[in-house]
Amino acid sequence: MKRLSIILVLVFCVACGNKVIEKPADLLSEKQMENIYYDLAIITAAKNANSSVLSENNLITMPYIYAKYKIDSVQLAHSNQYYASDPSLYEKIYVGVQKRLEKERDEHQVITQKRSDSIKKAQQLRAEKLKNEKDKKKELKATLPDTLKK
Repeated sequence: MKRLSIILVLVFCVACGNKVIEKPADLLSEKQMENIYYDLAIITAAKNANSSVLSENNLITMPYIYAKYKIDSVQLAHSNQYYASDPSLYEKIYVGVQKRLEKERDEHQVITQKRSDSIKKAQQLRAEKLKNEKDKKKELKATLPDTLKK
């Protein structure tokens, strides 16, 4: 019984080590897959935020991706299937996409904060200018003779 268990474990380990899917001849590189998944994530976010913008610009997701990367659906499907069969490679690709999206988000937040700070500063300057003008009018009115104050 003990020998059978050991043999089964060894067979299982060897079987797990073998690739189930052969590497396709038209395999896209990991970087290309990362770029494609990144673009798909951006397009999906845009659709969720405001889908009319995409339709107004006649952007249909997959034909756009195929044209941009000069690939076809079969090549993308084969590459996706190959990378999905190796979880560590697939995770590596998705971690790359996630890092890029987080970097974009952080850059966007910095720009938004700068814009917000600029608007706030402009509003404060305008409020100070109006207050100064009001104060000057009060000072001028105080220096005028009583007959001219009405």
